Amino acid sequence: MVEGVERVSSARSFWARRIFSFCGIVPLAIYVVWHLFNNIYAINGRAAFDARLKEATGSPLYAPAIWLFVYLPFVIHAIVGLVITFKSRPNALAMPRFRNWKYVLQRISAIGVLLFVPAHVYKTKIEPWRAGFDVDFAHMQEGMREPITFAVYALGMLGVVFHLANGLWLAGITWGIFTGPRGQRLGEWLSVAFGIALMALAFAAIFALRW
Repeated sequence: MVEGVERVSSARSFWARRIFSFCGIVPLAIYVVWHLFNNIYAINGRAAFDARLKEATGSPLYAPAIWLFVYLPFVIHAIVGLVITFKSRPNALAMPRFRNWKYVLQRISAIGVLLFVPAHVYKTKIEPWRAGFDVDFAHMQEGMREPITFAVYALGMLGVVFHLANGLWLAGITWGIFTGPRGQRLGEWLSVAFGIALMALAFAAIFALRW
């Protein structure tokens, strides 16, 4: 009987981690890239940013798609991630290896992202809705010129980029894409390159909006 219970628990853990990985990588990674691609229009000025924002969000399918493919996977990923975080026992201090520290940073960045995303949703969705206007270049520029908001966005994007880039590497291991020492090293370099590219997009948009 105990063996059967252990097998069920192991199977649940197996599928929970894969659902957790899938929700964090497939819909959310695609959305983050798409979102940053839209934001980069800020480097071309107010008119270009507002036109792209209107085009990207103008479809009647936009709102239900965001709820289904962004908010729902985010909630699932966050819940499972919190369980993993509270159950984890990091050993970076006892064994200060690079990958052990990356694991610690992955968990820390997860908490940071969990705090940043609701703040971002409030700034870009709830605040404009309460005030009766649509989010645009002027609203975002006003926010980026506030020191606290700018700091929150800068730190938030650092957390998002690291968590996503390192998460891609971890997902590649989970799904058997990066196998063996050589494959895992290749995956690390790919995740670093992906993270640098995302960081460049994110901060180009932030500074374009600020100035």
